[in-house]
Amino acid sequence: MQPRMTPRQRARQASHEQLLQRVLELLPLVGGRTPRLTELCRMVGVSERTLRSAFVHTLGMAPARYLRLRRLHLLRAALAIADGQQSSVAAIAQPFGYTDCGRMAAEYYRVFGEYPSTTLQRPLNAG
Repeated sequence: MQPRMTPRQRARQASHEQLLQRVLELLPLVGGRTPRLTELCRMVGVSERTLRSAFVHTLGMAPARYLRLRRLHLLRAALAIADGQQSSVAAIAQPFGYTDCGRMAAEYYRVFGEYPSTTLQRPLNAG
């Protein structure tokens, strides 16, 4: 059971959640690329420290980690729906900002337990 939160802690949590919601609403507007932390701070009008605190307190991770994971999940979704006979991992990964496919594949494997090429070759209905 969690300890009771003080009114000040509840207000800070609500503030962090609102800030995070604003950031998440802005992410699709940056054109499919991963924005820099300073750019996000400027867009929502807060300091880096405030933004980091909001991410850590709300999601349990730093903004950079969240953005990397988000980008990997978007890539995975794109690979899952692509035609493995017509597309390559590199061609699908490029619009997501991946230029070093080896590094991307290693991180992809750490997160999903399979390589991007496996996701691309799996039939769409094969869970």
